[in-house]
Amino acid sequence: MDCWILYDRADLESNGFFADRLREHGESLGLDCSIVTTDSVDPYDAPDVVVSRTRDAELTSMLEDVGATVFNRSSVSRICNDKAATYSLMRSIGVPFLPYSLPGSEPPAGPPWVVKGRMGHGGTEVFLAHDASEMGQLMSGLDHPLVQTAAPVMGRDLRVYVMGGRVVASVLRSSDTDFRANFKLGGRAEVVECPDAAMDAVRRIVPELMPDFVGIDFVFGDGGDVFLNEVEDVVGTRMLYTLTDMDPARMYMEYIAQRV
Repeated sequence: MDCWILYDRADLESNGFFADRLREHGESLGLDCSIVTTDSVDPYDAPDVVVSRTRDAELTSMLEDVGATVFNRSSVSRICNDKAATYSLMRSIGVPFLPYSLPGSEPPAGPPWVVKGRMGHGGTEVFLAHDASEMGQLMSGLDHPLVQTAAPVMGRDLRVYVMGGRVVASVLRSSDTDFRANFKLGGRAEVVECPDAAMDAVRRIVPELMPDFVGIDFVFGDGGDVFLNEVEDVVGTRMLYTLTDMDPARMYMEYIAQRV
C-alpha cells in the first residue's frame, strides 16, 4: 500500500527527523512510504494513504477526491488553520474561548489585546497590543488579523495531544519573559494531568472535528478555568520526545496502519 508523507518544503527542512521516523515506522508496518513535498506532487497521482503534515486543505481535499485516505483529513485542516473557523466550531459545541473580533468590528474587552493572524501557527503572527494605536499598527502588518481579549493568566498554557480520539499527553507550558509560552520559542514545559475542564472540552471537540492527531491548546483564567486557544493540525512533537519516552511517530503510524 503506497503512502505519502506530505510536507511543505520549508517545514520539511526543519522537521526532517520526524518525517524520517514516520517513513521508517510506516515501512516496518508494511506501507510503501515516500516523503514528498507539496510543490512536487501531482494530486491526480495520489497514493492509497497520505500522512499530511501540510496545512494545505485545498490540496488534501483534491487527494481525497481521487481516492486517498488522508490523515488529518482536509476538513480538519480547513477548520484548524483558520482561527475564526475554529472559534465558530467551538461556539456551536459549547467550548469556551476568549472574545475576539475581525477587522471592521468593535474590538473585544481590553487592553491588552492579542493580535494574531487567523492562519498563523506555532506562536507565529501572535503579538500583544497595549493600546488602540499599537493594535492598529499590528493589525496592518497581518494579512488576516484577528483581535482577541488577552488571557487573564499570560505566559502559561496547556497543550493536550490527542491521537485517535484519546488523550496521549498533556503538557503545561510557561514563560517568564514572553506572554506566549511556546516550547519552540523558549518556554518551559512539563507533563501534567489534563485538568477536568480541558478534558471536558476535548470530549466535545473530538466527535465533531474527528481529528487523527492534533494538539488542542488552552489558556487559563484567574480561577483555573480554561479557554480554547487553538487546535494545531500539524502538531509538533518536540515536547513529547523531550519530556516522555513516547515515540509519537511510531504511535501515529501504528494507528494509521490499523485504520487502513
